[in-house]
Amino acid sequence: MAIHRHQLSGRAWADLRDPSDVSERLRRPVRAIQMKLAQNPAFAGVVKDAQDKGVKQMDDIDESDALKMAQDMGDEAFALMDDLNDRLILSRVAGWSFDFEVSLDTLQDLPGPAYDKLKEICAEGALEGGPDFTPSTEQESPTAPSTASA
Repeated sequence: MAIHRHQLSGRAWADLRDPSDVSERLRRPVRAIQMKLAQNPAFAGVVKDAQDKGVKQMDDIDESDALKMAQDMGDEAFALMDDLNDRLILSRVAGWSFDFEVSLDTLQDLPGPAYDKLKEICAEGALEGGPDFTPSTEQESPTAPSTASA
């Protein structure tokens, strides 16, 4: 298992697992939240609108656009995004310099800049292992083949 130390704000640090070393126990809640988000029509609309505008990452949008996206996705999807971020951080952090244990409850006790940095680091590549909703063109596909939208 590979662990890498990352500097946070000030003298704080966190030791992070490589994404490939995250256990199934920690991956399942992340996938469950991803599925809930994928089924949320408001969230899907925001994602589609961002894709249509060519947004690839959060750096591609300004603060007013980000606020509009948050409003458009609604309270339920916004809460799911917070939960997803917490679960992604929890899945990667093996230890940190803070005087309390790494847990879902203690994430909210982190200083804002430290939490924001962990959220940024842990989000990188986070969706790569998530559900794949692209249509299948394989003849063996259970939807034999699903090319109508491909």
